[in-house]
Amino acid sequence: MVFRKKHICLLSIILLTLAFSVEALGAPRFTIKPKVSASWRVDSNYFRAEAVEREVYTYLIQPGIELGSETAKSLVLLDYTLDAYYFDDRDPVPLGQRPTDEDDFVGHTGTLRARYRPFDRLLLGLDDSYYKTRDPAHSDRFRNAIARDKYSINRLTPLISYDFGPRFSLSLRYRNTVTDYDISTREDSTEHRGMFDLVYNFTRLTSLDLEYQHWKRDYVLTTSDYTSDQIKLILRKQFKYFSFEAGGGYHERSFDVKTLEEMEVFTYRIAVTGQNPPAPEPRPRSHITFDAEQNLNVLGTGDIYFRAIRFSLDAGHVFQEKILVSVEGYYQISDYETTTGLTPAGTTELRKDETYDISGSLGYMVTDWLTFSITTGYEERDSNLAGYDYDNRYYIGKLDFVYDLGTR
Repeated sequence: MVFRKKHICLLSIILLTLAFSVEALGAPRFTIKPKVSASWRVDSNYFRAEAVEREVYTYLIQPGIELGSETAKSLVLLDYTLDAYYFDDRDPVPLGQRPTDEDDFVGHTGTLRARYRPFDRLLLGLDDSYYKTRDPAHSDRFRNAIARDKYSINRLTPLISYDFGPRFSLSLRYRNTVTDYDISTREDSTEHRGMFDLVYNFTRLTSLDLEYQHWKRDYVLTTSDYTSDQIKLILRKQFKYFSFEAGGGYHERSFDVKTLEEMEVFTYRIAVTGQNPPAPEPRPRSHITFDAEQNLNVLGTGDIYFRAIRFSLDAGHVFQEKILVSVEGYYQISDYETTTGLTPAGTTELRKDETYDISGSLGYMVTDWLTFSITTGYEERDSNLAGYDYDNRYYIGKLDFVYDLGTR
């Protein structure tokens, strides 16, 4: 609770400072967009169980607002939704398990982005994101857990960037991440991460980034604290309709507990992003993003760590300026470092999972501010160990309302 109060105070001070800066700079542009989403989702295997599947309906109501203020030297963007979840069992509740309606909760999703340029070459910034959720995906990009425990996660990132000239720029960032579970038996953690980027611009559209990150994650219970060091070289190229990124490097992780051996991995990421009309158009007719990457997972409660290889795709197109069609999916290989178990044949092996999720959506823009969409998807995990396989079919119906009150 003390940490949250400190965060609130810090954010308030920064927002007030930026507000005075905006007034001083004059002629700010303000945007206000109230919004609300309502969705219904059915999962054939809500708890991702191998044997006893439970079909569950999820009802989600998300009222929220987007606020923005921009001048020639400053930018403040705030996006917030209140997330009210309600669950309904469609199958009999197995003996000893709790009904899902006891897990109804009100969550939160909030993001803040602030930028201020006091001089032409100097940029100051602050990013913050906060989630109150049961979705484990928010805690780690490579998360392979299926738990539905309620938790909050806050990432606060101040930054400073300086341009030495048309060729070189230097940026420093610090990110504080706090993961806090509502259940006391789950393990909370705090991460302190420093990030350094030295960028060389070959041209206005081509750059080379030397990136170094150092972070320390501390757990409150029995999981070993660890320290990670990662260095990468990243090439970025911007074309008219596409942007390209290719980077690779070395990641080493050491643990405070001597019984855990150091881990190291060659980390890489290759990404292609495209849209038409080209960026910075906010609502393109067509878009596609594909990336392939490898790294270690970040959150390893219980000293469970793995090397992840992940491929992701997101593509879509707007037909007749009204009909939205999109496809989204990922495939991930999770190769565990120390976790062992029994295979279906009865032998003991290190755990290795293959997980994929593919979905397709069809939407209709009733007006510029009202959209209806339906989504169908399938996800599956195939493990070499007994007890970790699952498959789940899901369907989503969603209504989105976003109304722009105008820019002034």
